[in-house]
Amino acid sequence: MEITSILEDQRIKSHNISVEFEFKEYLEIADNILNNNPFQRQRVKSSSSVYSLLRDDLKVGCIIPPIVLAITQKQFLIPQNANKKELAKSFEAFIKSNTSNILILDGLQRTYTIIDAEEELLRNVDKSAINHFHHNRLRCEFYLGIDKIGILYRMLTLNTGQTPMSVRHQIEILYSDYLNHATDGIRLIKEIDEKGPRKKGEYSFKEIINGFTSYLMRDYLTFDKTDILGNIKSLEKLSKENNDYDIFQKYTMCYHNLQIKFQELAGNWTFDDSEYGQLSGPAYGKNAISIFDKSQSMTGLGAAIGFLVDQELIDGFDDVISNISEIKFTTEISSSLIDLLFKLDDIRKYAPKIGNAQRAYFYYFFRELFNKAGDSYLVVNLAIENAFKRYRQNA
Repeated sequence: MEITSILEDQRIKSHNISVEFEFKEYLEIADNILNNNPFQRQRVKSSSSVYSLLRDDLKVGCIIPPIVLAITQKQFLIPQNANKKELAKSFEAFIKSNTSNILILDGLQRTYTIIDAEEELLRNVDKSAINHFHHNRLRCEFYLGIDKIGILYRMLTLNTGQTPMSVRHQIEILYSDYLNHATDGIRLIKEIDEKGPRKKGEYSFKEIINGFTSYLMRDYLTFDKTDILGNIKSLEKLSKENNDYDIFQKYTMCYHNLQIKFQELAGNWTFDDSEYGQLSGPAYGKNAISIFDKSQSMTGLGAAIGFLVDQELIDGFDDVISNISEIKFTTEISSSLIDLLFKLDDIRKYAPKIGNAQRAYFYYFFRELFNKAGDSYLVVNLAIENAFKRYRQNA
């Protein structure tokens, strides 16, 4: 490995180290990067013929554009006036010991193609060709100690115009490390882990990601790359916000504390249509847990908090979290929750896209619930009623 340059990206406050690898050196770390991050294992099937041509070209030594990577969480100290050969040795050791913290920002399909080319040569057992291939060189750029909002910014700008990867999926890649451990009584679980009943504090990683994406995008609906690229000012605000604390963790804690509060207020209440009246279909939820433990409420919460922050009606997640304990009902709790279910049933009957309509309702619900300037502030039954009025006005 050879270091060719060290530059500073002043936009995202990160050093960029440009290196040259032999294919064999890059393959040693690439396998570990892909194995440690299952969310980066997706291939582009539609371009298989293009990558087939590239695979053949790589065997004879073609030059490809640099592969761009980021090393998160860990920082590599770059001494002033360091000798490049000595620096290269220490940087190579640093990379190999931190592959679990490396993400491929640009060049994932090229990486797969290099791996495929090596596998073909190994199957053919041509030692001379394999040796030639392993000594071919490619360039890589490493962003060091970059925060996750900075990584998102770079992933989006680097991949503009290429094979699309949704903003939500890129965020899923960045925050996949939260699947490895429980924090503050919260455990995020993958879909394959969701077969049994969830325990207190367990949430779908996918749905939490949806909610957090709604916060970043300030939108409870679907997201694509152009949405975030078209709103650079919001990204700049988020980058500054993320320097103070981990906003993903704050969003998750906010949602978790809300769930606990709603369960505490509702107690053992359950909906019984034989007692409360007939809905047009299955109830949106049978109890407080099932009503609020859905993607619709998670995305509604994220977009609502984003709106209130932008309007300077609240200071951020800490502001919301500190006031959750004050949430209350001023009418009978059961009648308010029944009213909520009938309103959601009414939305279902007339909405062209039910899921989007439900997200819109919860967006207005959380806007009402946490807007300090509104008359529904921290009062659930008033937020239920006023959110429905706002939904109908804007439907």
